[in-house]
Order: sequence, then C-alpha cells, then structure tokens
Amino acid sequence: MAKKFGFEDKGIADLLRAGRLAVPPNQRSYAWQERHVKNFLEDLNEAVTNSTQDYFLGTVVLIQQGRETPSIADGQQRIATTSIVLARIRDELLGLGRELSARSIDTDFLRTVDRATEAMTARVSLNLEDNEFFRRVILASPEDHDHAVATAMPPQRTSNLRLKEASDQCARFFREGMNRLPDHTRAEYLLKWVDYLQHQCSVIVVTVPDEVGAYRMFETLNDRGLKASQADILKNYLFSKAGSRLNEAVTLWTTIASEIEGIGGDENASLLTYLRHLWITKKGGTKERELAAEIRSDVTSERRTIEFLTDAAGGVSDYLALSSSRHPKWETYPPSVRQNIETLSAHLQVEQIKPLLFAVARYYDLAEAEKAFRLFVAWSVRFLIYGGRGGMLDTQYSLRAHEVGTRRIARARELREAMREYVPSDTAFQQAFATARVSRSYLARYYLRAIEKQRAADPQPEYVPNEDVSQINLEHVLPLNPNATWGSIDAEQARSAQRLLGNMALIREADNRDLGNKSFEEKKAVYARSGYATTAEIASSESWTLGDIERRQEGLAASAVQTWPLTFAD
Repeated sequence: MAKKFGFEDKGIADLLRAGRLAVPPNQRSYAWQERHVKNFLEDLNEAVTNSTQDYFLGTVVLIQQGRETPSIADGQQRIATTSIVLARIRDELLGLGRELSARSIDTDFLRTVDRATEAMTARVSLNLEDNEFFRRVILASPEDHDHAVATAMPPQRTSNLRLKEASDQCARFFREGMNRLPDHTRAEYLLKWVDYLQHQCSVIVVTVPDEVGAYRMFETLNDRGLKASQADILKNYLFSKAGSRLNEAVTLWTTIASEIEGIGGDENASLLTYLRHLWITKKGGTKERELAAEIRSDVTSERRTIEFLTDAAGGVSDYLALSSSRHPKWETYPPSVRQNIETLSAHLQVEQIKPLLFAVARYYDLAEAEKAFRLFVAWSVRFLIYGGRGGMLDTQYSLRAHEVGTRRIARARELREAMREYVPSDTAFQQAFATARVSRSYLARYYLRAIEKQRAADPQPEYVPNEDVSQINLEHVLPLNPNATWGSIDAEQARSAQRLLGNMALIREADNRDLGNKSFEEKKAVYARSGYATTAEIASSESWTLGDIERRQEGLAASAVQTWPLTFAD
C-alpha cells in the first residue's frame, strides 16, 4: 500500500538543499511585511547568538505527486524569506572576499545549474506574479554577469515590492550586525547563521499526496496560515479542473476574491468561510474540514467548475451585504431590513446564523426578507439569553439555509414553523431572561435600549441606532466594591449582582462620571433625572438589594417577550 503521508524533521536550509520546491502557479503571492520579517530575523538572531540548541519554525506541508517537483501547500512565506536571508548572507560574504563560501551557499541552497542550458535555476520557484522577480532580482548574485541590469528591474506588483523590501531589510540587518563586530569575526558570524539555518532551525516537513490530503492535514495540525492555505488549495483544485476554460475560471476567482477583500481581516480566511456558507446553501451542512472533499467529489469537470465559480461570483455581493446595512443591495428594501441587518452585525455580532442570512438575502423577495430578518433578530436574542447548543444551532441553521437555497422553504412563516421546536418559547425566554447574566457590555446596552423603545411603544423596538458609547454609559447600580453606605450588602452579593441585567442602567456619561461608589440615595437623584424610563424607574425603589435587582430584572423579562416577538403578519 502506498504511503499517504510522510513526516520528517529537517533544518529549513537543508530542506532547500534537498531539491527543488515550487509554489503552485496560482497560489497567493508573497505576503510578509516589514514586521513579519523583523520578527523572523530578531527571533533567529537571538537563537543564533545564544547558540540555542534547537529552534522550531513550524510545519511545512508539501504535496508530492509522483516524481513531480513538490509543491508548497503551507510554508511559502518562511521558505521564501529563508532564501532571501541566505542570498543576502552570500552577498555579504562576497563583499568580505569569501568567494568560495559564498558560491557554496548559492549552489547548495539557492540556485543550481541546468546542465543542458547552463542557466542558473532557482531551487524555489514562486507563483506566477512573483517568480520572475524573485529569480532575477532577489536571488541574483553580484557575481552574475547581468547583475546590474537584473537588480534594476522595478517591482511590478505589490508582492514584488514586499520581496524587495524584505531583501533590503535583510541586507541592512546583516550589515548592522557586522558593523558591531571586529573585522576578523564577521565571516564567522555569517557562516554561523548558515550553519544554524541548516542544522538547528527545524521544520516538520509533512508530505501529502494531493490537495485534499493537505487540507485534512491543516485541520489536524491547526498550524498558522491554515485558512489561507486551504483557500489556495481549493483555488488550485478548481483551476486544475477548468481545462480549456482556465482563463474564465481565473477571472471568476479574481472577482470573488476582490469582492471578499471588502469584509476586512484575513481575506483568505473570509474567502474560505464564504465558500463554505455558499456550499451549505446548495448542499446542506458542511464542516470546514469536509469542504475540500465535498467540492472535489462534486466539482469534477470543466462545466461543473465554471458553474460553481459563476454561482460563487453571483452570490458574493449578497454575502458582503450582510456585513453592512449601508450596502447598496438594501436600498430597494424596506428600511426595517437595513435596520435588522445593522442589529445582527453590529449589536448582536452572531455568526452561526450567517448561512441562513445569506440564503434569505439571495433568494427571498423584499416582503418575505423583511419578515425573515426581523425573525432572525428575535431568534438570535432568544438563543443568546436562553442558550443554544452550538452543534444544534449549526445543524438547524444549515438545514434551513439549504432549504431556502434549494427553494423548499420560500416563505418566512415556513421558516418560523421549521424552527418552532428549537427556538425558546415566550415562556421559556421570559424565565431565562429573568435570571440571565450578561457579561458582554455591548449586549447589555443593546438589551436595555431595545426594551426602552418597546416601553415607549416604538413599532420596531429591536432596532437600536448606534450610539456613541463614550456619551452613553452602562452603569452598575450596585458597585462591585460597595462602601459602608450600602449597609449589609457584602462583597459576595455585590459580585453576584454584577452581571445581572437588573443591576444595569443606561446613563449619560456626564451624569455617570462621579457616581462610582456613591450611596444608593445619591445615585437615585441622578437616575430620577434620566430620559431613559428604564433608568428613571430605579429611583422609585426604597432600597437596592439583591432582591430589588431580581425584581427589576423580572420586569425587564416581561418586556423582553414583546421586544423580540416571534409573530408577524402572515
């Protein structure tokens, strides 16, 4: 039986010496910025200087198919940066007159001679955007006959510029390091670095047979760069199946990736999440570790590849709209939809429901979407308060997303019926709210503001416009450390009250500035002047014990059922 996975502990420079490595042509470009290179150099310098026995640089995952050059599924940034470090050490050794040492570094770790053409061939090739610049400029040696011309080649892309900046940063680092040393020890210092990178700066090299094997390995290892590498693997698989329509596939993927950049954060992680959520709407519940195998099983031809990428490109705008109530998509919808989108994304910050939000945004008409999104706000609050087993929510939301995506559920009332047995009822919700402890201040602020609006007979109390948190504070009536004016209340009771919503009040910053640990009588005078009814009502209490707090929270709970209802006009 053929061996599926291989594991080897190897010095990172020794990995370069072992043979050629290639970044798949369409994988992401060089991404390390100044801070990444700085940390890499400083951490290694400390290890080299202190002669640290071993320095672990993480895991490198290679895909080895037959006798082809191994492709780098994970580890590109570390491997490319190590090559840059060795190239600049080689240059400094040449400057010190150590030509033989410099040439051995070049031939052992950086470049080999193609016997047929007598051309220098890089041991590591990067992707289509970076490879020519990396080969001709970054790996160029001062001994090359065309060195001056090659190194004058300007960066054509952002990733080329990052490579150039990393190269310049490494050159400065070694020059500055040598300037602090006596002349006769400088070459020794550089060679110590080479020896350390070859023998003591270790990586675990994991060799897998294909893209899906690499994807599964990432799930097991949970290594840094995981989601980015998974997205690259999916991209390369799809491109491999595009056949004669590769250019079309590349254009579609680029469109999707460019749009996803608008979400912010790690764009590759966001891209992977988007593809999984899209897949859920089409195929049903899919865990992240299952996505590559699912796509590989279903997308097996040129036609299916283009269909999948076309569908993904067509849905990405709807998906992005879920992150911003200001997205142009919502301009034709009733204002309440925009408001509920803001509530879900900004106030509640819920993620598990997102595949279902996406399916509704993509397939429901305006009237049904309005009902569904209001329902989603109510569900989300009820699950946050009552609690919902993560697995159950993932399963049920994925089922509903698939049913909406395949048009089996086309109405909001059908969604409500499908979730009836899972969503906390009015009675269960009220009981849970009466004793709920809220640790996140943004949620406590939202709950109080929404209940405030419900009591003021606002037709859409669950929508709360964003407010300046520096102007409207969340006040804890009974302080964490009450002084003697609070009577017999002890520290344990005070701690118990801190996360109870009944002990929290909205108050303007100017009024709250000096309240601190003041007595309840002093605080009451401020509360009585508040424009918030839920705050002003506290002033009618004669005392503020744990019992008073619990009674107030019970009153808030009765209002909560009306604030986040499960009913709407069918």
